[in-house]
Amino acid sequence: MNMGMKGIGVRRLALALSGICVFIAIGAVPVYAANISFTFSGTVSDVHGGVFTSGGTGTNGFGSALPLSGAFSFNPATSDVLPGDPTWGLYPNAIQNMTVQVGNYTATFAPPPGSSVMQVVNNGLGNTFKVTLNGLTGNPVNGLSPAIFEIELINPSGSAFANDHLPTTPPSLSSFSSNQWRLVFSGVGNRVQGALTSLVPLPAAVWLFGAGLIALIGLGSRGLVTRKES
Repeated sequence: MNMGMKGIGVRRLALALSGICVFIAIGAVPVYAANISFTFSGTVSDVHGGVFTSGGTGTNGFGSALPLSGAFSFNPATSDVLPGDPTWGLYPNAIQNMTVQVGNYTATFAPPPGSSVMQVVNNGLGNTFKVTLNGLTGNPVNGLSPAIFEIELINPSGSAFANDHLPTTPPSLSSFSSNQWRLVFSGVGNRVQGALTSLVPLPAAVWLFGAGLIALIGLGSRGLVTRKES
C-alpha cells in the first residue's frame, strides 16, 4: 500500500472518530444518561435550639444572616415508586452527592449510608418540589451532629410543573410562593433555616471543559493525518 492510500485510510479513521465524539457530545445529551447537578444559594433567617450562637459564623454555632451555598447531583433515570399516581412523583435515593455550606460550616452527603428522596407534586392543590437527605457528615456544632438537609418549594397555583417527573432543569424560584431550606441537627428542635436566592444548573464552564476535550481529540487526529502524509 502506498503512502497516499495510507493517508486516506488514516483520514477516514479520523472522520469516524470525530463522528463518534459528536454523537457522544450531542446525541447523548437529550437522554440524560449522566447525573444532573443543581447548585443553590440562600441566606439564614432563623436559628433554633442548641445550634444558635449570637454572632456565630457556623463552626461555632449559627447566627442570622449567614450565607448558604451548595450543590447536589441526582440520577434523572431514578424510577418513580408511585407510577400509578400521575400527580405525585416519589424518587428514593436519586441524590448521588451533596455539599452544603452555611457560613464557614460544611456538611456533606453521600449514599450509603445516607438516604434521600426527591418529590415532585403536580395536582389540583398546587406544585411542590422537595429534596430530603438523611445521614449527613460534618463536624458537630455545640455538640450536635448534622442529620437532615431539606429544600422545599411550594406553589399553590399549580403552574410550576407540567407533570410529576424529575426536573432536568432547576425549577424557577419565581414560580413558587414559598421556598425554604433547613439544616437539621441531632436532638429535638435544633436547626438552621432560611430561603433560597438561586437554584441553577451546574455552571456552563464544566460543559465547556468537556467540549474542549473533544476539540483536542479532533486536533490530535488532524495532526496524525499530517504526520502520516508527510
